[in-house]
Amino acid sequence: MMETELNWLLNALEEAGKTAVKKDGEYWRASYTAEDKAVVELLAQYMREEGMEIFFDAVGNLHGVLEGKSRDVIMVGSHRDTVRHGGKYDGMLGILAGIRAAGSLYRQFGRPEKTLEVVAMAEEESSRFPASDYPGSSNIAGIMPRSALELTDADGVTLGAAIKEAGYRGEPLDRKRPEIKRFIEMHIEQGGVLEHEGKQIGIIRSIVGQWGGRIDFVGEQNHAGTTPMDLRRDPVPVMADFIRDMFCRIKPYEGDLVLTMGKIDVWPGNANVIPQKVSVTYDLRSADYDLGRKVFADMLNLQDKYRGAVRIEVTPAWEDRPTDLDPQGIEELEAVARELNYPYKIMNSGAGHDSQNMAKSYPTNMIFVPSVGGVSHHEKEYTKPGDLEAGLAVLKAYLKKLSW
Repeated sequence: MMETELNWLLNALEEAGKTAVKKDGEYWRASYTAEDKAVVELLAQYMREEGMEIFFDAVGNLHGVLEGKSRDVIMVGSHRDTVRHGGKYDGMLGILAGIRAAGSLYRQFGRPEKTLEVVAMAEEESSRFPASDYPGSSNIAGIMPRSALELTDADGVTLGAAIKEAGYRGEPLDRKRPEIKRFIEMHIEQGGVLEHEGKQIGIIRSIVGQWGGRIDFVGEQNHAGTTPMDLRRDPVPVMADFIRDMFCRIKPYEGDLVLTMGKIDVWPGNANVIPQKVSVTYDLRSADYDLGRKVFADMLNLQDKYRGAVRIEVTPAWEDRPTDLDPQGIEELEAVARELNYPYKIMNSGAGHDSQNMAKSYPTNMIFVPSVGGVSHHEKEYTKPGDLEAGLAVLKAYLKKLSW
């Protein structure tokens, strides 16, 4: 690969990263904000420089189009928003690599046989509109319910209002597009498996299923000094036993699932008060749907074991089935990686992506490149230039196969 292509990508990542820095210095590109507008303008400029025509769909996804001899569309891209204090590679790499790969192929081979479309999607991270289920990709897939437009951010602004305030159509939402024949998303791994195994390319087989929610342990608030231990209804030790028991139960399945209990809240939260209630979040993920359901059922059954003086309530917030990606595309990407002599691994994704929505409507595949130290959703997020070059080369070769 010509060095200039890698240099372009590195410089573009730096320039795009600057758009996420807010006036107060915080790194966060939330959807339909000034920071989002800045990156849209930059990406549109890059697309035009690579010979693309641009348009926006109902929810403000930016599309760059290289019109082919056929109306059939090969789509490539990712999301343009970031989490708070996130990094410059997550999402943005897939957009910029798509722009550069498409433009480079166009210069080398002229008009494609199939239309090539690069998309920069809005609101994948749900960092402004929680539980919004990726409106950008949901809209392109034609599966976004109108009710999603009523979701609100921390200031009470609805998703629908934010879309229109940013200058996009909003309603009616878009329908599934029959001309889209495949979607490809290149992304950083957001984990340490590829780096640990010395692989430069990850070819994704499945995006894991997810079960998430909250467990409340409700006891009785009282004085910490005057209430004997045998008269207490303290929810904290019950919660501790529950968590330890749950992690012991998943020990045999650690190679096939992950469980995180990442946030604990205590009420009223005073050092000299026995808590009234303690809550813990749960996040269970597995590519094996039956195993995930079994472990989730085990957690529900633990309520009976520990219920007594303390009341236990499990409140599920979401359940997403695993998403299998296109088998033909996996075989084709594997052949490309072998041909280019890049070490690769067929693997599952432990994080959610726009691809899981796209896969509900179109053949979909993902390419991963390593994250140094497994770090992501952090300002220290980084992928080595050599791995970026490998990912760009595989993406470019695959797009050539699909569109030219």
